[in-house]
Amino acid sequence: MSNNQYSNKIKGLTMTKNHIPAIAKEALSDLLQEPGGILYSSHETLKPGSVYLLGFNPGGNGGNPLKESIDSMLSNNKNAYLDEEWANGSGSWKAGEAPLQKRAQWLLSELDLNPADVCASNLIFVQSRKANDISFSLAKQCWSVHEAILEIVQPKLIIAYGNSADSPYGYLHTMFGGEQEHIPSGHGTWVAKGFQCHINGKPVYVAGLPHLSRYSPVGKPHIVEWLAEHL
Repeated sequence: MSNNQYSNKIKGLTMTKNHIPAIAKEALSDLLQEPGGILYSSHETLKPGSVYLLGFNPGGNGGNPLKESIDSMLSNNKNAYLDEEWANGSGSWKAGEAPLQKRAQWLLSELDLNPADVCASNLIFVQSRKANDISFSLAKQCWSVHEAILEIVQPKLIIAYGNSADSPYGYLHTMFGGEQEHIPSGHGTWVAKGFQCHINGKPVYVAGLPHLSRYSPVGKPHIVEWLAEHL
C-alpha cells in the first residue's frame, strides 16, 4: 500500500493506538525480520502530548526483529532514554546514563516535561551500527507509521536531533517545506534549525538540533527558550 493510500486510510479512521500494529506490519512487511524498533517510549505515550522526540534510527547491533517490537508495542512500558543500557565504540553505560540519553532527559526536563511521558521514535525503524550503514530511502516506507502515531499524539513540537540533509529534520523539511530559521547552537558553527508546517492537517513546529551524540544543549538556555516558544 502506498503512503498516499495509507494517508487516506488514516483520514478515514478515528485513529487509536490499537490501529498502529496492523499499519506497521503492512507498511514494513518486507522488513519484519530486520533488527529494529518503532517506539523508544512506553505504549502509554501513545496519547495526546506536546512533543514528539525523533532520532534517526536505532543504533547498535544484535537487536530483536521489528516484528517483536510491533507485537509488544501496546504492552511495552520501557523508555529507551531512561531504562536501557547503551554501548558503543566509546564505552558502555548503565541504564539512562549514556551521554545522548542524559542530554535528551535534561532537555525535556528543562521544558517542564517528564521524559517518561514524551512519545519518542526514530525516523527509520531498522537498526544499524552507524547512520550511514542504513538506506535513507527507508524513511519513506516508515513514514506512514509516524503519520498514524502523530495523528494520536498531535504534538505542537517535533524535536528532531540531527539536522543535516540526511537526517530526521532534513527529511521532514523536504516533505513539508516551510521557511527555515537558523539559531546559533552555542557550539562552534553548528546551528539549530526550525520551520512551521502542518501534519495531518494540524500545525506543528519542527525543530532540528545538531545530533545529541555530539552536541549538548546543557548550559545553553537560549535553545530551551526557543523550543519552549513553540509549546
